[in-house]
Amino acid sequence: MKKYPLRLAGAFTCAALALSAATAHAKSSDARAKGLLTDALEQDYLATNFKAADAKLGTAWNLCSKSKDACTDETRARIQRAIGVVKAGGMNDRTGAVKAFEQMLKLSPEMALDPNFTTEAIEKAFDEAKAITGPTAPKAVVVDRSVGVLDEKPWTEQSTYHPIPVFVSLPEGVKATKVVARYRIGKNGKWEEQALKKVKGGFGGYLPCRSVEQTGSVYYFTTAFDENLDRVASAGSQKSPRQVQVKEAIDGRPPALPGQAPPSECARPMENSGLSCDTNDDCPGNQVCEALYCVDRGDVPEEPEDPNRRRENWFSLSFSPDLAVVSSANDACSPAAQADGQRSCFYSNGQVVRDPDPGVVGANTIGSGVAPGSMRVMVGYDRVLAKRMTIGAKLGFAFLGHPTRDDDGKSFLPIHAEVRFAFFLAPDPFTAAGVRPYGYVGGGIGDANGRVTTQYQEENRTAADVDVYSKGGPGFAGLGLGLQYSPDPHLALVIEAGVRQHLGSTSATVIAPSLGFAYGL
Repeated sequence: MKKYPLRLAGAFTCAALALSAATAHAKSSDARAKGLLTDALEQDYLATNFKAADAKLGTAWNLCSKSKDACTDETRARIQRAIGVVKAGGMNDRTGAVKAFEQMLKLSPEMALDPNFTTEAIEKAFDEAKAITGPTAPKAVVVDRSVGVLDEKPWTEQSTYHPIPVFVSLPEGVKATKVVARYRIGKNGKWEEQALKKVKGGFGGYLPCRSVEQTGSVYYFTTAFDENLDRVASAGSQKSPRQVQVKEAIDGRPPALPGQAPPSECARPMENSGLSCDTNDDCPGNQVCEALYCVDRGDVPEEPEDPNRRRENWFSLSFSPDLAVVSSANDACSPAAQADGQRSCFYSNGQVVRDPDPGVVGANTIGSGVAPGSMRVMVGYDRVLAKRMTIGAKLGFAFLGHPTRDDDGKSFLPIHAEVRFAFFLAPDPFTAAGVRPYGYVGGGIGDANGRVTTQYQEENRTAADVDVYSKGGPGFAGLGLGLQYSPDPHLALVIEAGVRQHLGSTSATVIAPSLGFAYGL
């Protein structure tokens, strides 16, 4: 009888584990189905790859059909709605679309069409399915209240060969990791996608030059997605896109992103020699191959610079004074204290001090504190990695070190050579102007010293001031915090506050502030 409680507990444990596994599997199927649904609509359907979109939606439906709990009814309904959109809007399969919308309304009678994926053919198929399922179905298009509206002041016209700017701001409380503009040239053009980049105040970018090579209309709408690629906000839709009229010329200042100058003009068609080509080697003389025809090299226009292009190569010039941490000593200039080279004592004429007079009270002593000393000027190069990290090097000249000692030849190494790594707090700081805080670590070769003055008296000589140098090096390692203020994406004022520990034959701790300028390419 005593074994029954144990057996009962074991049975409950097995049942709980089985239920947990089933729940995890259901969540996994639902998430995979949602991912396939997003890819089918946002990538394949808008790229007019309708067969691929239909295949992905079929796979998503099969995942949700494995068991009753594999997916939620809402997910199943969204899949059927997407199947209806693809069949009616892309494959001209009205019968298949009506069946899909019928299934959608059975699963979720209150679900409506997505206004971003609605055409006249899709509405007709939906209305037919609505008539079959009954009067409880909703109207053809109902705005999804869970999706925010992007703040946008769209431009209505642009001149040929000048890129069309697109700028949107997220509504309050909405977070997005990806924003894209989908555009087409003319009413019958193919929908294409242009990613927008994060800029000051929102997301912005320019539609490609091919969209403004001739007069006419360009249509676009903008969609924002969260980290799960779920749509969280939009401006315009596929059914009701923004319209920009492209003209030979427009009045006033050309449209541009907020706070930026208008972009450079796009390359215009060039007169060619009539000779076709594949590479520059196929063209005679000074001509080059452009658009499969030979043209004069001087006629090839420069590509307009993308204002949101990431500047990945940074060159810098900086100045840094050394503030050395000095410890107290009662025999700072004795032969024993100067033996290893960490301390060196000099009269004003550069002569090394000798044995102090033991009868002079207070001579040959220094207190603890922070002392100024050597300084350095450096040039540097940093390469941007993975958007928000840099790796680079600094090479420079260190000066105001102690004089060469005439007793043993020990001197100050006037070189600064450093490698460093930095991590910036902003997710993609090198695409726009602004403030860029960061942290860094580094290491290299270089001496540093601090200098203090004390009274010193050798035997049979009068007391005199001497300079006591505390040196560390020749190796060092350090870390610190920095801030770049960039009034222009190419330029930055750089301020740093760091600490270096100089190691090697001698040791010293140095506080190292720095001020400089950087230029990015």
